[in-house]
Amino acid sequence: MVGVTALTVYQETLDILSRALMEGDWEVAQARIKLPHLQRTQSSEIVVETVEDLIIGLTAFRDALVGRGATHLVRLATDAEFLSENYMAGHHVTHTLNNAVPVVESYANRMVLLREDGLWKVLEVESMLDNPHWPIHIPRVHRDGARPEALASPETDARKQSVDPLTIYQSFIDELSEANTEDDFDAYCSCLLFPYSSHTESLDTIISTPDEVRPFFDMLRREMRDRNADRLERQAERAEFISSDLICGYHATDLYAGEVSVFGPIKSRMVLKRQGTTWYLKSVTNSLSNNRFPYNVPRPGKALVTLRTIQERTRT
Repeated sequence: MVGVTALTVYQETLDILSRALMEGDWEVAQARIKLPHLQRTQSSEIVVETVEDLIIGLTAFRDALVGRGATHLVRLATDAEFLSENYMAGHHVTHTLNNAVPVVESYANRMVLLREDGLWKVLEVESMLDNPHWPIHIPRVHRDGARPEALASPETDARKQSVDPLTIYQSFIDELSEANTEDDFDAYCSCLLFPYSSHTESLDTIISTPDEVRPFFDMLRREMRDRNADRLERQAERAEFISSDLICGYHATDLYAGEVSVFGPIKSRMVLKRQGTTWYLKSVTNSLSNNRFPYNVPRPGKALVTLRTIQERTRT
């Protein structure tokens, strides 16, 4: 960080991505956007996980701007700061122009960047737009859209700690696994943020109380007994801070008898939310084909459905 200012890096990133968007250069855009990637308007929030979904969103937004007659997308940084060695946050204002004439009202944004493999990549974006759904086909600017101060930076941000999110995530799922293995229902529930959501390939469930968790917890214990498993293990694969108080992580779950896996792996994704200094489960998705909750036997599925797909399924 010595010799370069956060504002310079932030503006350079904006310039690269603005040019890539208007030119439809999705290869450049992919290289400078970190997945999973959080996008928030004043009316919606979406986590983009796959390259396919990213390109769908970028294409829709570019088409929206071109449809308005835009020839230039100018995004000007107003401030930026390093949160820690590999994270920075800043604000900018977006101007959408036909040559020098505005075709969309200007609006403020807040963005968080992550340094990965020597490149600064966009990790989180909040915009003063009012669009309730994603992708954005017609930009709707919020009534206070031009006020950068409306997008205040959180007073506490986990990314200021220089702690690896994968370490936090693995520690969290280890607590869950120990509770499963030790048949400690209270310890398991102490990790949950009620109400939280649970998802399979085709099912979306809101779980509001420990009583609703109990059948699921007992099912896992029964599976362990029936398969002569002595422990349940969850192994983290990757995780990232997608906001100041959210982690999105991915792991695999196995039941083990000694050193042999007797069931699994089941692929899963969890979104964890921090309250105070403690992380809790906010959402879990499992690669299962079960279409009822609770279920008597977990049926492995073919895929881990994306958060965007879940959002579309649960849209009201």
